[in-house]
Amino acid sequence: MDSILIVDDNRQVLEQLRELLTSEGYQVAFIPQGDFLFQRLDNGNFDLLLLDINLPGRSGIEWLREVKSHPAYQDLPVIMITGEDERSTLAQCFDLGANDYIHKPINEVALKARIRTSISARRYHQQQLELEKQKTLQSRMMMLSAQMNPHFIFNALTSVQYYLFENDTASALNFCSEFAGLMRKTLDNSSKHFITVSEELTFLENYLNLEKERFQGRFEYLITNKLEEPGSTNIPPMLLQPYLENAIVHGFQNLGRQGKIELELSEKNGTVTAIIRDNGIGRKAAAHRRPASSHRSVAMSNTKVRLELLKSVYPEDNFDVTVEDLEKNGEALGTEICIRFAGDLH
Repeated sequence: MDSILIVDDNRQVLEQLRELLTSEGYQVAFIPQGDFLFQRLDNGNFDLLLLDINLPGRSGIEWLREVKSHPAYQDLPVIMITGEDERSTLAQCFDLGANDYIHKPINEVALKARIRTSISARRYHQQQLELEKQKTLQSRMMMLSAQMNPHFIFNALTSVQYYLFENDTASALNFCSEFAGLMRKTLDNSSKHFITVSEELTFLENYLNLEKERFQGRFEYLITNKLEEPGSTNIPPMLLQPYLENAIVHGFQNLGRQGKIELELSEKNGTVTAIIRDNGIGRKAAAHRRPASSHRSVAMSNTKVRLELLKSVYPEDNFDVTVEDLEKNGEALGTEICIRFAGDLH
């Protein structure tokens, strides 16, 4: 229900407007003068302000100037109520940001039409602003999802160089083919807001196989998919990959045992949960061993930004990430990351 605040000291006018506007389905509030205008605006969520020009004390024009100078109310439609027909006064009101005016005695048909027009115009303007905001955020998310960690790309090329140095042309060609396919899929997915979980899992399996080959089998992985319909459940592309990469690069560094990564997806009450668990050295040891000059993974940094953007675009979908250090008797046993998102993203 649209809400209208009326500022007028004429009781007869107030009563007329109250009966007219409530019969049209509007929620109406009123004050007889402008002294409590901003207090009333702050406490309500009004869609329109009807403001009398000839108020006691400060004029409606002065209050109009203050309203339109306030950042929170610059886009609030204001229709001036006047008993005058002075063109210079009306021109001043329009210069200050008034949307329309209505003469006393009030023509009810004209007033209803002008109120509908003003509220509709504001709503359309807000929708356009929100649409532009959404487009901007979506563009940023797609840009971020296209950026894989440059260290991974560099290290992959180093692996090719190693195979060539060892005169293992077959392995070099096979690695190049797998790497090219992964890059192509990364670029394809970056143009999409969402991909299916099935597509994401295929991508992740290809990525993990490539990393496993590069690390010469120093880790194993297990993917468990408990979703009933992974082919129709959507996920933002490249949402999980940075966490897997982080586990491989930092968690398995100087591990001293066979590394293991587990990825499990499940769904309950419309929420998808992805759990990534590794048996690495843990976050504290990884941070301690990491050179002071090294930078955080570009992909991890981008993922953090993307999650904030996703929360802005889809606040009701409750994107959430928690990280837990796995320990026993003070000994680090790895890390568990839990990522939750709505199962009906579109």
